[in-house]
Amino acid sequence: MGQGHVAVEGLRGLCRLLAPGATRDGLVARWPDAPVWPALVAQADAHRLLPALAATLIRHRLTDRLDDELVPLLEEVAAWNTGRNEGLRRQLLGLSRAFNGADVAPVWLKGALALLPADGPASGRMMLDLDVWVPSLDGQRRALEALERLGYGFAAEQMPLYADTQHYPAHFHPGEMARLELHRSILPARHHALLPPDAAADGIEWMDWEGTRIGRLDAPSRALCALAQCARPENSIRETSEVPLMKALDFAGRIHADFGGAVPDVLTERVVQAGWAGCTRPVFTLTERYFGIPSPLPADDRLVRALERGLRHPRWNLAVLAVGSVFGVRGRSLLRDPRRIAGAVRNHLAQLRTPRSHHPVE
Repeated sequence: MGQGHVAVEGLRGLCRLLAPGATRDGLVARWPDAPVWPALVAQADAHRLLPALAATLIRHRLTDRLDDELVPLLEEVAAWNTGRNEGLRRQLLGLSRAFNGADVAPVWLKGALALLPADGPASGRMMLDLDVWVPSLDGQRRALEALERLGYGFAAEQMPLYADTQHYPAHFHPGEMARLELHRSILPARHHALLPPDAAADGIEWMDWEGTRIGRLDAPSRALCALAQCARPENSIRETSEVPLMKALDFAGRIHADFGGAVPDVLTERVVQAGWAGCTRPVFTLTERYFGIPSPLPADDRLVRALERGLRHPRWNLAVLAVGSVFGVRGRSLLRDPRRIAGAVRNHLAQLRTPRSHHPVE
């Protein structure tokens, strides 16, 4: 097999292993061939899924099928990520207590929800930051004051850049694991048709967690929030194909955990009504092909093709995506500010000289 073909098989094998509905017997029946494993592990690393792979293999008691040299590596990765997530869970609890002390009940978003169960740190979810939403403006003010009292800070010069975004500048604490993003709204204002703030606020599920009062979005809103991390109407296929598969797996996991593995009609209706059908069809197709979640919309395999073409023919893939970008949102933005064109060309030429199969996006 050629190198590109092996890389694609590694990507597909990784996704089969991580599929939310996978069973041990099913995984054993379609176990990746030995030559594929280096590429499989490389793809897990590229997409920030190495801890998830380790946790999955350990959970399904499949480590005895691995190469002896790979087992200690994966066990070390799993232990490292569990230790980090335990630190994040302590940070989450400290923040929740501080917010409650300021008469604020935080609504935790995205990956932070994986830390709530007692065994959450061992889930294999890899996190770079914590996202929290406080719906009211007055509550946001009190939350910001609480962060300042705790010793969190942010770069003041960043404030104008975040004036119209869905969250304030990221706050950092020198003694804590992760940065904190305090959200004004869940999504940017231009995307409120998909997840209106008022509807999301009405559906908040409040709970007592470790002696604190916190909230989380209801199941449909959680799924829509996860879906919005994978696709935006203004993004080109290139930009979507650069989103780590971790985001698509998060969405697939939400659908599996909250809706039994099938996208509910209420979600599909919201996507269509909001005008997101075109940009989400490739994501739905990807989660069907790779993670076994049936697509509720007609197939659109452009995203799957872009990902796999990037592994088989990285230079050709960059050229194809660059042409698409010229006629898409990115190209129009360059035409509005021609001074950026020279830099964009230099960046593209540099990528052609040293192509990568995946370009991580924060």
